[in-house]
Amino acid sequence: MSQAQLTNPNTYTLRDILLLSQLLHINHIPTLKKLESIDHDLLVTILNEWKQHISTTLEHSTIKINTLNQLKELYIKLLEKYKVENTENLANEVYFLRIDELENIIQSKKEEFKMTLNEGE
Repeated sequence: MSQAQLTNPNTYTLRDILLLSQLLHINHIPTLKKLESIDHDLLVTILNEWKQHISTTLEHSTIKINTLNQLKELYIKLLEKYKVENTENLANEVYFLRIDELENIIQSKKEEFKMTLNEGE
């Protein structure tokens, strides 16, 4: 996978992005400036948590970001894509999009279930 693919926000699901933004937030990385000065051990911890989190493994996502430069590039692109300026706003924006996504999935499953019930009549 090329660097451009690794750092393309469209490569990641809303679930992936929400988890990343939450990991950055709980590790006190509110801005790009703070991310740029992150301790290497903390970077490794965040990336490992992101890659090994139950939501990532359930979705069969493969996170291939391994370096600070890759993470910074992705972070910058995420801020641009979602038109936000910091980690907290990114998390909030993606959270509401994820809720909408889940509501749409639930509605679709309800309709599918109703159609299945009606076929049996």
